[in-house]
Amino acid sequence: MSELLYYLANAIIAYALLLVLWTALKRPTSIRYAFANLFRQRRRSGITLLAIIMGGGAVFIFGGFVQHSFSSLREQTIRTNLGHLQLYREGYLASGATNPLRYGIPGYEQIKRVLAEDAELGPMLKTVTGQIEFSGIASHYESETSTFISGVGIEPASSLTLGALDRIVLGSDLSRIDGLGATIGTGVAKGLSAGYDADLDLLVVNPTGGQNAMSVTVRGVMQSGIKEYDDRALKLPLKTAQDLLETDEVSRIIILLNDTEQTDVALQRVQTLIKERGLKLEVRPWSELAVYYHQVVSLFDGIFFFIKSIVSVIVVFMIGNTLMMNVVERTREIATLRALGLTQREVGRLFILEGIFIGLLGAALSVAVGIGLAELININGLPMPPSPGYTKGYLAFILWDENFNLFWFTCALAIVTAVLASIIPAKRASKLLIAEAFRFT
Repeated sequence: MSELLYYLANAIIAYALLLVLWTALKRPTSIRYAFANLFRQRRRSGITLLAIIMGGGAVFIFGGFVQHSFSSLREQTIRTNLGHLQLYREGYLASGATNPLRYGIPGYEQIKRVLAEDAELGPMLKTVTGQIEFSGIASHYESETSTFISGVGIEPASSLTLGALDRIVLGSDLSRIDGLGATIGTGVAKGLSAGYDADLDLLVVNPTGGQNAMSVTVRGVMQSGIKEYDDRALKLPLKTAQDLLETDEVSRIIILLNDTEQTDVALQRVQTLIKERGLKLEVRPWSELAVYYHQVVSLFDGIFFFIKSIVSVIVVFMIGNTLMMNVVERTREIATLRALGLTQREVGRLFILEGIFIGLLGAALSVAVGIGLAELININGLPMPPSPGYTKGYLAFILWDENFNLFWFTCALAIVTAVLASIIPAKRASKLLIAEAFRFT
């Protein structure tokens, strides 16, 4: 449906531009006449242009806001322990990911070396890291409290880039020196009444079904902004987590790229390497794993479509009303033009040209006003409340300079609605009978 509307709008815009070009070459007098008529009723034309500018500017600003929200949410999703690509052992995703320890990946260091040394893939990589997931119970003896945790073992060096959006509110992040230092979420810290340097006892189930325990020390408390994550999160150095679980395998291998736009190319190359090396692995891009991101995008797309529809209807009625009033007021003028030899088609063309000129002028002014307002907002940003499921607010900006679709729709809104709104007035003007038009008062 959206593609059909896109092609239809492009066809209308092409028709409008070709009509103006053809008239300028064949009937230049009609161009001057139609353009001069826009300023005959300056107040009415000004109100119409104001409606177009307000509608187009609003769509431009909201579209830029949505685009920035999508971009920020995408990068936050990728950098919160998701990465651009994830490698799993064959069958892990098909099993529903219910038992990550059962589908551990052996030979992690060798696989990491293969990826990093590949001539085509290597330059695209920012970091490659292995993670091992586990769950269990964390207890704080001093406060006599326990809570369920969802733990992850991660290489300390990679946590500087992957998970970089996690804000350390107390202490520091994972250390390459302190193997028994842990970073916990703010919810875990609150539930256990545990702060910096608190000793926690971990009880987990290893891959063979046995129970293992270990004491760790809290070296940092983090806040990701996602309440569910912060209420259960616990991070350990990868080697420590493997010792706790008595395994040398990892649950997944995460690839973080230098540029998100390289995801598809990197995905194809990784798939090729898996096939050439005979690795029993499967790879998934972030777009297939980020369910929440796609839900938010779908919601905002629906809201944006609704706003665009309402604005388009208002602009159509405003332009149609202006041109219809022009037809009524210029009835005798139209009769005179017909009496001088203009055909019905030529009279109708004059009113369509007037609509096109209103649309073109409105499109240019809408973009100019939209850019001006966007730059004004981007000076300090707009403080926004936390999104659903998040605990931190954020600053919103208007992302417009990298969004061609935003420019296209802002211009299309003015031009397409102007052309559509001019059809009925043009048809009415062309159908006027000369004798009756001269008697009109």
